[in-house]
Amino acid sequence: MAVALLIAAVPCPAGVAPVGDSAVFAVPPELEPDVRFWVRVYTEVTTDGGLIHDSWYLGLVYEVLRFEPEESFAQREREVAAAKARYAALLHRFADGDTAALSRHEKRILQSFGPDATRQQFLDAVERIRFQLGQANRFQEGLIRSQLWESHIARTLQERGVPAEIAALPHVESSFNPAAYSRVGAAGLWQFMPATARRYMRVDDLVDERLDPYRATEAAANLMLYNYNLLGTWPLAVTAYNHGPGGLRRAQEELGTNDIGVVVKRFQGATFGFASRNFYVAFLAALEVDRNAETFFGPLTHLPDTQNTSVELPDYIPVDALAKAFGADPGALRVLNPALRPPIWDGERFVPRGYALRLPGNLPPGEIAAGWARLPLSARYLAQRGDARYRVRHDESLAAVASRLRIPAARLLAANGWREAPALQRGQVLRLPLPPTRADGAGVTAVLADATQLPLQSTVPDRPPVRPAHGSREPVAPRPAGEALLPAATPTANTDTTDYGVEAGDAIVLRADETLGHLADWSGVSIEDLRVRNHLKKGSTVGLGRRIRLDLSRNGAERFVAARTAYHRQLQDAFFATHRIAGTDTVVVRRGDSLWTLAQQHGDLPLWLITQYNPDVDFSAMQPGAQVTLPRIEPINRQ
Repeated sequence: MAVALLIAAVPCPAGVAPVGDSAVFAVPPELEPDVRFWVRVYTEVTTDGGLIHDSWYLGLVYEVLRFEPEESFAQREREVAAAKARYAALLHRFADGDTAALSRHEKRILQSFGPDATRQQFLDAVERIRFQLGQANRFQEGLIRSQLWESHIARTLQERGVPAEIAALPHVESSFNPAAYSRVGAAGLWQFMPATARRYMRVDDLVDERLDPYRATEAAANLMLYNYNLLGTWPLAVTAYNHGPGGLRRAQEELGTNDIGVVVKRFQGATFGFASRNFYVAFLAALEVDRNAETFFGPLTHLPDTQNTSVELPDYIPVDALAKAFGADPGALRVLNPALRPPIWDGERFVPRGYALRLPGNLPPGEIAAGWARLPLSARYLAQRGDARYRVRHDESLAAVASRLRIPAARLLAANGWREAPALQRGQVLRLPLPPTRADGAGVTAVLADATQLPLQSTVPDRPPVRPAHGSREPVAPRPAGEALLPAATPTANTDTTDYGVEAGDAIVLRADETLGHLADWSGVSIEDLRVRNHLKKGSTVGLGRRIRLDLSRNGAERFVAARTAYHRQLQDAFFATHRIAGTDTVVVRRGDSLWTLAQQHGDLPLWLITQYNPDVDFSAMQPGAQVTLPRIEPINRQ
């Protein structure tokens, strides 16, 4: 379809440096109209308006809608529907050859299709009419908020070798709102989905580090490096942040190219929809607007340069005790530690051991040591606090309750004011004791001699997050009107690029942590059947990468793939329940190295994780001198 893109006639404003100046993120000519479209979305129209446009040829903007501020969501939706209907009717007129008595605006739309447009092209365009909500006010607010974390983001990206331009990505994801939640469950400044986040952060009922801009930034840099390692270019790595690296690897294979312009315009993946196709061009637009913020928006408010200090907790400690010991305002403490969930702020649970608590101000080591000295040993618990109450079950004795909950019977007696165990009744509510503290008896006392032996501390001259609305317990994203930001503009929930499917001829490639026993179970046949089918002697080993022919006559390919995928997902979920990826290292293969020896020599890494980071490496034929990327793993205490 020959479309003279209207937006191509809209040049960069005077004084604006286009992103094409960047060698890494140069704008391919075929994507320039799309970048111009998103610049308009971010600078020209607020959330009280939007653009009616063609969803494929973004330069074809039919109309700019403006809503009245007091209009309801339903009223705005009706206006959008009416506008779409108007342009659908106009395109039907064009398809029928009715071009008489056109207004100047209608003539421009007709001309944009070119002189040789066919009836079918007009009818196809009807199906592509779309509304995009404006974002100018959100983008401007995000520019102001971004100042709070810009130094930390810049330093984190530089330390990990990620291009500095990636710092603009939260404009696309969250408008730099650390409390943002998407409709699909992504959260925080960088909009991580839970499954992806757990590879790099702690995400559970007590701590959700997606909401911590500092930790989430480090995780985003690690994820970007993972994408880049798999795909080879930064434009594809950025696109994979939305679509997932597996989908982009398929695009590379199908199209035979790494050219982002070709991928965006030609890849027809089943899930490569509007959001994925536009993610990179929206990022380029955000980068351009961010670089030229005052040209687009005029002088911006500059936030004060405040600082905070991070201290790592050696024990489980109530948050109010920490605030008192360090003289911190509880409200300021909550703003600085958004990853801590409501049960901790409500006093139902303690701040976990190992958590890096942020305190207001740039505190010298002496003040930190004094704060630890003021914290009584009776406030330093050796385990996480459990539920405060327990309801007795049928025929349950106090000894049985103590055993079930792993609580010494004497402590359970004392918590309820009893000297000896009474007969318990079904439904009776027992008070449960708090965990032991460092002040409780010789067996659990570990008094440190002086403040210098208390936890290590580090002063971090970064700025604190934005304070949430007064009285707000849970961050809530504002409800959009019409189609807001890129729909589902979030990192994919699955960063595993492994193909668990069945090849033609009912064959598979054996993956890490799979055995013939697994394949037999998933197929519904015996191990001996598989050995016979694949001419394997009894007792012979089957190595990683071996192609195995299956018998799928019983369970079928679909059931086999579902069981296989579930097994690997369970393995990965279990591992990331207690570990996180903190970075990567590159190692050089030595003579005699194998996948197993690499795993053992570098922190007992799971074999499947190493293969995920090196999908193009044939571990059965590694040569000395070859380079392998290994993830650097840290344990997570999830109590």
